Amino acid sequence: MARTRIRSIAVEDIVYRWAVGLVDPSRVRVRVWRDGPGGALEVMVNFDDPWLNYGPIITAPAGQAAEVFELSPVAPALVAKIVRQALDMGWQAHHNATTRLQLTRDRERLEP
Repeated sequence: MARTRIRSIAVEDIVYRWAVGLVDPSRVRVRVWRDGPGGALEVMVNFDDPWLNYGPIITAPAGQAAEVFELSPVAPALVAKIVRQALDMGWQAHHNATTRLQLTRDRERLEP
């Protein structure tokens, strides 16, 4: 099993840690937290791993793979966007509860 890589990101002058974990061939879980006591933010994100979905991706009709599959990986810019939206929704990283949300297919909004 691959080791989870923990990364750092600063959003609005606050440093967070984040990691991405595989849920299934079409989804990953982005986990964000601050150092010290407190809770975490867990967000389900659509991502069709090209290695795990190789057959269906290459057999998709020409030019339609991008319409059917989400092939853009989770990058720091997306994580910063997720953190900002979660903060706007009332997420408080210093509380001990874990907040679980879903990022919409178009990657524009967080939903419960």
